[in-house]
Amino acid sequence: MKRFFSLLVYSFLLFLFTFCGKKGPLLAPLIKNPQKIENFEVQQRGDRIILNWTNPTSYSDGSPLSEIKEIEIWLIEEEQESEETEEESSPGKRRTFPKISLDEFKKRARLEDVIKKDEFPEHQRKKDKDSHEFEYFYKLTEENFTSKLLTFAVIIKDKKEKSSEFSNLLTIGSRIVPLPPQEVQFSLYDDRIEIQWKEPAKNIDNSSPAKINGYNIYRREEGKLPRRLNSSLIKEKKYSDKNFLFGQVYHYFVRATSIESSPFWESNDSNTIEVLAKDTFAPAAPIGLVSIAGENFISLSWDVNQEKDLLGYSVWRKEEGQEEYTLLTPQPLEENIYNDSTVEINKRYYYAITAQDKNGNESEKSKPISEKVRKNGDENFSV
Repeated sequence: MKRFFSLLVYSFLLFLFTFCGKKGPLLAPLIKNPQKIENFEVQQRGDRIILNWTNPTSYSDGSPLSEIKEIEIWLIEEEQESEETEEESSPGKRRTFPKISLDEFKKRARLEDVIKKDEFPEHQRKKDKDSHEFEYFYKLTEENFTSKLLTFAVIIKDKKEKSSEFSNLLTIGSRIVPLPPQEVQFSLYDDRIEIQWKEPAKNIDNSSPAKINGYNIYRREEGKLPRRLNSSLIKEKKYSDKNFLFGQVYHYFVRATSIESSPFWESNDSNTIEVLAKDTFAPAAPIGLVSIAGENFISLSWDVNQEKDLLGYSVWRKEEGQEEYTLLTPQPLEENIYNDSTVEINKRYYYAITAQDKNGNESEKSKPISEKVRKNGDENFSV
């Protein structure tokens, strides 16, 4: 029995020494880099190429990216092979450019700029409550307004100098666009804010006339990014904004564009105007005032006003021989009827009605009407 037990222990130890120390195949270390930027966009506005993107928030393995140390802007700049044809420069038409492979880009691109962490606030625009959009401006010079073909990509680095892959490659051909619209002004009405401007006389290269197919108008509210108000290009040099609220502050600017569809080749921003939409517009004077005299009262009624911000009505009265009206209703009436029981028999009274809105604006008095209470049996009449 002892011999059998010893043999069993020996076999177990032999198994352990044989298999537990055996080496498996070597595995490559897991590389954890920041995810690359996916939503990268490029457009020309005036004499600048504008790059927009949103930084990633995680690594390639899905773990959270806690800190970005810097952002690198990479660029290939080359001569355009030919001038834009008449068809390509027509509204809605865009040139197509030869694609550059990622390997070719890595060989030929130069590091155009580096945005350090302490410079991030200068390039951030609040996109929504929880995220920011980054923006970078590449300044065109007069020599490359039309001659350059520009291909951009962006990468990010974390605090340990680990780099993301290049973003998608975007190519844009610079072109002549108009200078900004001039002398933007506004007029405030009770139902709209009307913006007017003058067209630019030249393009960014000082050539004339300006290449304009239309205009886009932008509005910014307090604490928000500007947004385009028009769904299609504005052909006139004015725009009526009817979607506004009294008491709010709005900022407007206009861009001229040389193409009909988005993304537009736009000018730089015009001057920005600030509009305080203050309601100073009184309701219309009430109409249709009629009266009926009873034994000891005079009843008034009139047509309902149509203003959306109407608060109510005030009733005014004066006696025969008096020059000034007296207010009978300290608080505005919500209804379009009123019974005056503070009257005397055989005394003539003159009435008028005014309408008041919620901002305290009051209309002119209505066309007056007169009424007299007679003794029982006398004929009632109004004038």
